[in-house]
Amino acid sequence: MVTTNYLEKLLKLRDNFSIKVITGFRGTGKSFLLKKLAEKLISDGVAEEAVIFVDFEKTDNFADYRQLYEHINDRIAGLETAYLLFDEIENVDGWEKAVNAFFLGASVEIYITGANEKSLVDKLAPLLPDNYDVLRLYTMSFADYLEVRPANRSSNISNHFNDYLELGGLPLVSVSMKNFRVFRQLLSGMFYETLFKDVVVKYSVRSPEVFYLALNFLAKNIGKTVKSKDVINYINSKNMSVTLATLENYLKLIVESNFFVKIPRYDVNKGIYIAGEQYYCVDTGIANALTNFENLDETAIVKNVVCLELMRRGYGVCCPKIGTAAADFLAVLNGRSVCIQVLPSSSEIPLSKLLKIMYKLPDNVEKFLISIEPIKTNYGIRSMSVVDFLLNEI
Repeated sequence: MVTTNYLEKLLKLRDNFSIKVITGFRGTGKSFLLKKLAEKLISDGVAEEAVIFVDFEKTDNFADYRQLYEHINDRIAGLETAYLLFDEIENVDGWEKAVNAFFLGASVEIYITGANEKSLVDKLAPLLPDNYDVLRLYTMSFADYLEVRPANRSSNISNHFNDYLELGGLPLVSVSMKNFRVFRQLLSGMFYETLFKDVVVKYSVRSPEVFYLALNFLAKNIGKTVKSKDVINYINSKNMSVTLATLENYLKLIVESNFFVKIPRYDVNKGIYIAGEQYYCVDTGIANALTNFENLDETAIVKNVVCLELMRRGYGVCCPKIGTAAADFLAVLNGRSVCIQVLPSSSEIPLSKLLKIMYKLPDNVEKFLISIEPIKTNYGIRSMSVVDFLLNEI
């Protein structure tokens, strides 16, 4: 199960003299993971009073870091070692000062969560450079999705896959009935809660409507090269306006707040990153909510789940280009390079043109063609179905 995997990773970081930063989109299970960690520590023999869990979304007792410091300092006085588990710590003004004081002045292990990884790290880094580890939580993989729906596992796996593309992998899927109307309400509610709590209010977004339109544009253009002028034109078409500077700030905040991941383009011959990034949604269910559950392009959604699966497995991902030829993903992990092309569900482009870049890549780059159903390929290109890719290591 997904929580078990993340808990194992977290426990490997225990007692390594670092602050553990847990990030991820709202609803991916950060709070649940912290609670499981607390249970594990206590079951391993840590005294209950030494495991201090504070959910800052459920308490307003701390106006700033001073009150937080005084409260926690009183609780850890006399303890040989304490474990401080701070959920959504960014709700406390100046939180990093209290964390820094505890880390340097007491025998403690500190775990913090938040939706904005960059914001957390930017505040920690000046005070505690290189003294933090980041664990990023993703939504459920397709394998995890199947695990939480065991009653239906025996049915046609392609039906499960279609549901996964539509519903996504947020844990709320596992507790919601297969009632499309109810699920839409749950997912849309989570999206708007995240939008306003984690972004609009926290970062004082002046034009939430424009911010939402930027999100909407990205959802409708998953897997395509995004240019700022195209986003601006789209916003203008909705009778709204935005400056280039504001839009770029919004796009940056969209990525930092974990709505989308930004995948850079890479010129293989020149060995440099080039302009024209692509954006993939953190969850296909969220992408559907962003477009009011209109039918998104199936190929784009398949690309989205492939991209997230590569990142979930720890690969660094970019979009490779050689001359005029391009592929969907070039993924690198521990010195291994993998190039992946997702075959469109319907296309007038010849397969030979889609695979053109594959023939130009070095032999040490493993090459995969992923499609709904595997097809025959040549030149050392391995073909597999997207379901096989999601359920098996490549």
